[in-house]
Amino acid sequence: MQCGAEGKFLDLQSVTRSILQRNKQRDVLIVSTVSLAACVFARSFMEMAISLLAGAALIVAYFLIRRPYAPYLETQTIQNLLQHENIAIREGLLRDTEDAAKDLKSDDFKLAYEKLREIGYLISGNQVKVLKLMCLNHFVLRKDMDLELSTLVPDAFDPDFIRYLFEVSKVSPELVKRNVIDYTFKHREEIEALASGRAVIGQVVTAALRVNAYVIQYEQMIADFVDELPRERLIRLCRLVADRPDSFPVLYPKVKETVKLKYEADPELQGIL
Repeated sequence: MQCGAEGKFLDLQSVTRSILQRNKQRDVLIVSTVSLAACVFARSFMEMAISLLAGAALIVAYFLIRRPYAPYLETQTIQNLLQHENIAIREGLLRDTEDAAKDLKSDDFKLAYEKLREIGYLISGNQVKVLKLMCLNHFVLRKDMDLELSTLVPDAFDPDFIRYLFEVSKVSPELVKRNVIDYTFKHREEIEALASGRAVIGQVVTAALRVNAYVIQYEQMIADFVDELPRERLIRLCRLVADRPDSFPVLYPKVKETVKLKYEADPELQGIL
């Protein structure tokens, strides 16, 4: 999603990545220059070849070493920007917040969300999350959207977040991470009290089955919602618990019972456990 608000503010991540890209080009240029200099001063063809190969190897090694540290480098660059541009950024945030508030009042939720998302890179407070959710709940979500979820988990129970969680877990279940599941588990009673509460938890449980570690950690909650799992998710769960039944003292008997009662005529499911 693009806000289209040209000239209002800069995308912080784009600025950060641009800086990192320039730093990368600078480092490669330095290595290349040293390698070429060594080649120029080489006294034989062998030394020239070694100089060029060593330069190429160093560049490849540089990229391989740099890749795992990319998130850290991005965070460090943002921090450096904040330190050097503190006043300008603070003034920009105030302007953007005021602009976002105006957009919300005029029901321009798309533009307001883009501004709030930029603000959210620097301010992760509950107020920004709540305002983002107000915008997002006016969108028709699609899988091809650049959606967020873990960054929106509020400090307390929030029906707007539950509403958004229900929709986003259907189109992008991979966004359901541990902090989202923890939130669901913590506020399970409040969620179940909502009209679509059990359906929401059922969606979260279904998404949780994508990661084996989540199945182990949230065994009890998953066991309580086995009856509501889609058939293909239940098949995955059956295969998982069948491999290590002793690791799932609560979940294994529940899954076995559900398969027996609901899928008695299904040879695929009956043959797993």
